[in-house]
Amino acid sequence: MNNYKTILIVDDEEPIRKLLKTRFEREGYTVRTAESGDDAIIELKKDSNICVVVSDVKMPGMTGIELTTRIKSDGKHAPKVIVMTGHGEKSTAIEALRIGASDYREKPFDLEEMVYSVTRTVNEYRLERENEEFVNRLQDRVARVEGKESDQFWYVSKSRVMEPVNEWLKVLQRESMRGNTDEPTTLILGESGTGKEGVARMIHASSRRAKGAWIAINCANFSETLLESELFGHEKGAFTGASSQKRGLFELASNGTLFLDEIGEMDGKLQAKILRVLQEGTFRRVGGNTDIKADIRLLAATNQNLLKLIETGKFREDLYHRLARVVINIPALRERSEDIVPMSTKFFESSFAKRGKKFEGFTQQAESALSHYPWPGNVRELLNVVERTALLWNQTGAVDVIHLSLPAGKYKQMGGAAVQEFRPGLTLDPESFSFGEASMENYTQLKKRWSDSFEKEYLMHVLERNNGNVTAAAKESGIDRSNFLRLLRRHGVSAQNYRGAKSAA
Repeated sequence: MNNYKTILIVDDEEPIRKLLKTRFEREGYTVRTAESGDDAIIELKKDSNICVVVSDVKMPGMTGIELTTRIKSDGKHAPKVIVMTGHGEKSTAIEALRIGASDYREKPFDLEEMVYSVTRTVNEYRLERENEEFVNRLQDRVARVEGKESDQFWYVSKSRVMEPVNEWLKVLQRESMRGNTDEPTTLILGESGTGKEGVARMIHASSRRAKGAWIAINCANFSETLLESELFGHEKGAFTGASSQKRGLFELASNGTLFLDEIGEMDGKLQAKILRVLQEGTFRRVGGNTDIKADIRLLAATNQNLLKLIETGKFREDLYHRLARVVINIPALRERSEDIVPMSTKFFESSFAKRGKKFEGFTQQAESALSHYPWPGNVRELLNVVERTALLWNQTGAVDVIHLSLPAGKYKQMGGAAVQEFRPGLTLDPESFSFGEASMENYTQLKKRWSDSFEKEYLMHVLERNNGNVTAAAKESGIDRSNFLRLLRRHGVSAQNYRGAKSAA
């Protein structure tokens, strides 16, 4: 088991290796050393517990930059890297950070600053691994408790904007494990389709009530009268049509969790009754006069701004403060761009497997389209795209952009929140092909035409945005410069035509 105390020092100068090894062993670390990049690769293969590599940049053979690239290519569990650069080599340091290094130190370095940098980086690595293990355990528990496999897949999270969500889940689970019976009401906020119910399920699955009932209701789906009856139940004869006694969800969720989705849609009169339950811990059925104990954990969610609703008198401030003891904000999918492809991969693997099909990954164009599309419907829209693609899939090979059927329109600018017009060339223009061409016999040719259209328009778009700078455009596209130039030649696109485009505009 990794105790996160093993580091690797890589430097062709023996005095530096000895100095760092002695200092870090004094700090309690297990220290491996290597005098070259090739030796470092061997050490990494021998010891899977290495969590941080401290490497010089200038070494005979494999450079520190090349070593960093090799290490980071091993995926999310790869060790973190700190590079040591010569004095004034800022450009080298920036390049190292760009390709994935966590920090850099200039030579001659201050030994205490190096200790601080390594300690901080080790802690970052440990927290990331522990957080991943926690989420995986929680997802497995959700799947076991609820029997809903889909809930564990939406929550693929590598992005920093999801860290507060992860942290709250850990805090709530920790409180439950301590046996704390004061389970705080929790308000989950986020746009429609972001996965608010998934977070609520995780809170339930990690609580002492995990073996109890899980009941969810969407408040927007009921009128005031019907919702009141659903929540609290009713006595026989309480109103026209109440021919028998009915137990409400507060009773049915006893010893478990009740999740009120879209609570912002709830009528003011009913809000007052919910507040009474939270204050008194009891309720009455509609038409009843007997208090019934409400032994439930209440979770609520909304896609509305409750503070604005309070200002307009549409939501009770006292209820808000009762609900908002813990507030968890779920970011929109467009704010989690680094999560989109890993999340899509999980969804596709699951959906294909259910249909006896094999998912063989995405083409580069498909990954780019997935990452750039703004996903106004969030995770729910992504799931729809996945299900639609899986249903229609009847071939082999990687999923291409044409199979995703994403609507033409606005696409995000990579690396920023700005949104720009980007036509991927995916719309079906009936004048551009005949019905015969659209038949399965000619599908490959038709698919190639659409794919080529997408590539050419994408190249034109990214060049225009980068003022004809090929290096910058290639970097934004996520492909190396030589491949980018090859695509330009293939599609007859000249970068020269886009130089000065911004200033001209």
